[in-house]
Amino acid sequence: MLFELEKLLRSKYPDVEDLLTPVSETIISSAKQIRIPMGTRILKENESCQTFMWLLDGVVRVFKNSPGGREITLYRVVPGDLCVLSLHCLLHKEGFPADTVAETEIFGLMLDEKAFDKAVNDSNKFCRYLLNDLSQRVSKVMNLISEISFQRLELRLACLLGQLFEQSKGKPLLITHVQLAHELGTAREVISRILKQLERQKCIRLTRGEINLVSREELAWLTRL
Repeated sequence: MLFELEKLLRSKYPDVEDLLTPVSETIISSAKQIRIPMGTRILKENESCQTFMWLLDGVVRVFKNSPGGREITLYRVVPGDLCVLSLHCLLHKEGFPADTVAETEIFGLMLDEKAFDKAVNDSNKFCRYLLNDLSQRVSKVMNLISEISFQRLELRLACLLGQLFEQSKGKPLLITHVQLAHELGTAREVISRILKQLERQKCIRLTRGEINLVSREELAWLTRL
């Protein structure tokens, strides 16, 4: 069983190849398998983060709530990713600065805080592995901050729809205006207004509970403005 877990971990996180041998006893033997049902709130803002997880299956959404009740998605964790905010909290012993929810059922290997600290203290390679991933994730968060600060909401929504249609291979998107608002940190009414505008521009067609792609070219053109 241990071999199968190590094999799965290597397939999802190829960068661990160099660090597994010197700390394999700590990382693999101490890791616990965890399954969390879809929709479960994993961490709430300001809660203590006491675990490090390699996500092997599923999607975790990390988001921020405003005092007014709005949400904005900061990033998603998928197999192959580490959660940058979790690493920060574990290393600095701080509360988690956002909320996390399992968008799908998730399966992973989890180290408790004691095992994580031992791996950090016992392996320079493990430390470098964490720092390398942290630097990559920070650049993505900076890109998000830049988009929020400098890009018009219409452009951000067009880019998001383009990405979602690419993932769905052009099939209708089963997503609500509220969900899109939560992705972009705005109000449902604002999203509905922009979607109507995109419909008038012949980019999309709105039906009940669906957003249909009409012109990939028109939508792509908007993202270049």
